[in-house]
Amino acid sequence: MKQLWVFLLMISLVASLQSEVKVRRKHQGRIVVTNALRRPAGTIKPKVGKTPEAYSGTHTYASQIRALSLRYDVREDLIRAVARAESDFNPYAVSKKGAVGIMQLMPETARRYGVNNRFNISENLKAGVRHLKYLNRRFNGKLSLILAAYNAGENAVLQHNGVPPYRETREYVRRAMGFMGLSYRGSSLRRSTLYKVITPQGRILITNSAPPRGYGKVEVLK
Repeated sequence: MKQLWVFLLMISLVASLQSEVKVRRKHQGRIVVTNALRRPAGTIKPKVGKTPEAYSGTHTYASQIRALSLRYDVREDLIRAVARAESDFNPYAVSKKGAVGIMQLMPETARRYGVNNRFNISENLKAGVRHLKYLNRRFNGKLSLILAAYNAGENAVLQHNGVPPYRETREYVRRAMGFMGLSYRGSSLRRSTLYKVITPQGRILITNSAPPRGYGKVEVLK
């Protein structure tokens, strides 16, 4: 009788919370009453700076990155390097300066490329790649300058006639180029050798990085 009274008391207390109630009978006759109401979507805030296992690494977004690389003619390894350096592929990453998502879009960059929701993975990736394409043209394919401009802004690169002397930016360029298997030794806006490459697929690329042997037909531009 005492057990029944305790059970009824527990039911009344939980019901007063106006939540869904589940009653389960455990081993040895023990009764468990739980509030089974799920937490509303959007109330869980991800920890900034920590990448959930579900979207760590490049495999999760490999097909999207590949498609955008072909569509906008931007190096696939450059897109991956920026995504890794910016957020470690975390679509919920938010920086102290207000940059958001995988490609860490600032509000003005998002507006520039018509992004409605910076947390939307597809919109975020697409805008980031389009910005890389713009910077690629702006700085004649010079990787260190493209990366520096993505991190510190193109005006900072122009003002300092090369990679700005900011510790954060130089470390960013070094890390991103390292992800691409390249090393950073400093650079400026001085004219460098340009290569015209016709790939086996017939695509024409203009780059200041010597292409690997056998990549396609290569012509040095004076």
